[in-house]
Amino acid sequence: MSGNDLKAVAKTMTFDRGSRYDFIRHLIVEGSLDSPVTSREVVRLVREKFGRKLKTSHVQTYMRKFMEAGVIQAVTPRGSKVNYYVLASVSRQEALLMAGKENRILELEHQLFSEDLTRKLQKSFAVELGELQGNFGRYGNATAFLLRKILEKLLIIVFGKLGKESQIADGGRPGGWKGLQEIMEIASREKVAGLPMLLPKTANAMKGIKFLGDSAAHNPFVSVDMSTILPQMPYIITGYEELARHL
Repeated sequence: MSGNDLKAVAKTMTFDRGSRYDFIRHLIVEGSLDSPVTSREVVRLVREKFGRKLKTSHVQTYMRKFMEAGVIQAVTPRGSKVNYYVLASVSRQEALLMAGKENRILELEHQLFSEDLTRKLQKSFAVELGELQGNFGRYGNATAFLLRKILEKLLIIVFGKLGKESQIADGGRPGGWKGLQEIMEIASREKVAGLPMLLPKTANAMKGIKFLGDSAAHNPFVSVDMSTILPQMPYIITGYEELARHL
């Protein structure tokens, strides 16, 4: 059956109004399970849409009726212990491919930055880190913009702490700063205790997140997808770590 046919089947299933089964049926009908979602994501959706709590350990129990009806299937990517729930109309192979990508996002979301890096950033970036945690893996535009913002803010703070803020000041705009690209280039040339603030190779690799962040903020015709952000994360984290040494 097609996805629409399966949603029609779910719509006809009888549950007590306001029950957990009823909430999940609403999610299915409105399309929230058109692509694979974890139990944790189901819990989040129920909380956001209906204001009700649901334990992740109970999701499988409530999904079972929809699985028995042939509406929903569960898939588990190789090497993962996490179940993903998706409409049965999606081929298993396609569902596993989508879930595999999501699994990479979940792994990063849980371990986005090391404890040491998070501790160094927390004082000046508490708001940005909180927003990044809430958006990572869900909203590409917001994620790209926040990653770029953290980079720019981190560079400005580090130049200030090292007493070198005059090097990045924009002479044409009192109180303003040079563009991010130029600041990164200056950081790759400026040495502290014999080492560049930002290694040239790292600075060059981080151009990707600048481009994605600029696109998210200024290009009305483009939406940044998480799949384009994920390959940039090793470079972003490395750059943050190099700069955070000076905080």
